[in-house]
Amino acid sequence: MNKNWSLIIGTTIFSIIILLGITAPYLPIVDANLTEHLLGKDSDGKPITPAFAPSKEFPLGSNFKGVDILSLLLIGTKETMIVIFSIALLRYMLALPLGIGAFYFRAIRGILACWNQLFSYLPPIFFVGMMVGIPFILFSKFHAFWMILIISIIEVGRVADILLNNMKSTNEKPFVESGIVSGCTRITLFRKYLWPHLLPQVMTNFVNDLGRILFLIAQLGIVYVFIDHEFFSTLNRGSYEVSNTSNSWPTLLADILQNIWGKTWIPFSAITIITITLLSLHLIANGLERYFQKKINKSEGVGV
Repeated sequence: MNKNWSLIIGTTIFSIIILLGITAPYLPIVDANLTEHLLGKDSDGKPITPAFAPSKEFPLGSNFKGVDILSLLLIGTKETMIVIFSIALLRYMLALPLGIGAFYFRAIRGILACWNQLFSYLPPIFFVGMMVGIPFILFSKFHAFWMILIISIIEVGRVADILLNNMKSTNEKPFVESGIVSGCTRITLFRKYLWPHLLPQVMTNFVNDLGRILFLIAQLGIVYVFIDHEFFSTLNRGSYEVSNTSNSWPTLLADILQNIWGKTWIPFSAITIITITLLSLHLIANGLERYFQKKINKSEGVGV
């Protein structure tokens, strides 16, 4: 019997990432306080200012505040995972009733069509950038909540449309027609025939969406749009500036155009952990697809 190596490897990598995020504050290699080191010394003992290059003291280097990047990545893992799971869960809580409702009711189908038209003209990053610039949201004390809500809502229509198409294709299969002929009610038909075929796609797409969300917030980090921030006064200029208060991975990508030519270890560390996570999610999604397809083949008597 062939093992599902894609699912095994992907789950193992992602589980390690989650475990590191949970245990990070207690690991001896992690500075849980994210201490800022404003002055250091080079190999000749001369004083230098951050960002510090990778060394024995800073295995992955430091940022411009002198904070150890390895500690920052591991401490930020928990926040990053909470953000992407919160967005995905909220998205599917909205998309499931919308997609299922669109299958049964024409009015909801019209709402879904309008939703898709509204958010399909531009890439999600542009919609997020425009919406978070609204003063009510930009200056809100609950900016993180609004960010999660906005990112969730933007692709609800896409997910709901995928679910709707899945139900339409499943509804055309002979075993569903037999259920209709036998006099099953809508609820029974959905519970016994449609939902068992819809659930595998929900689970597979959910994992894929975790990766899409992580990639999106990484893009947002590059353009200085963060999940959480605060404003501070610049007394010498009489104005306010935005200061990032998030420890999530994308914050290390904020100055990527400048750092990529001099302080390469800063963006490279974030890109590496994001890439590894995206790879693990891709492997899990492929593994789930293979697992569910094998179950469907067995139920239909098809050789695997």
